[in-house]
Amino acid sequence: MASESAALVAAGAALAKLLTPGDTKIVYSLLATTAVAESRVMAFNPDGRYSTPDGRANSPRLTEELRDAAHALRAACYRPGAGTWFGAVLTVTAAGDVSAEYNYDDEPAWDSPLDPIAYVTDAKTFRRDAEHRPPWLAAQLAEGESRIAARDATSPRD
Repeated sequence: MASESAALVAAGAALAKLLTPGDTKIVYSLLATTAVAESRVMAFNPDGRYSTPDGRANSPRLTEELRDAAHALRAACYRPGAGTWFGAVLTVTAAGDVSAEYNYDDEPAWDSPLDPIAYVTDAKTFRRDAEHRPPWLAAQLAEGESRIAARDATSPRD
């Protein structure tokens, strides 16, 4: 697995490829578990198509390279027992400066409610010890495990 800094450089390089002439910066916002992800890419440009609170912007198409690099970054940020982030905002300026902000502990603001089983699935790959689980995550894990147990109890056995 790549180091966190190498993974950030790779994600930044993939994001920078989406910059076009006149862009001042490009921002990639991602919410992720191993099973589900939501993302948005906004390239800020004075002549941008969309008006946003942060200025005019265009919305370039997410590339497979960027998506894969961001998921590799999430894996590189994992700390055994402490978990990894559920949300990240990566920014690349026109000058090539790369920055990242990670959300390890606050509940992600998904566009649609996330099935708690997604957090259980994520925890199998990115385990968090109980002392590293914020209350919202502990509740989601408990609900997801309860749903799995109920499903398994009613599923036909071979």
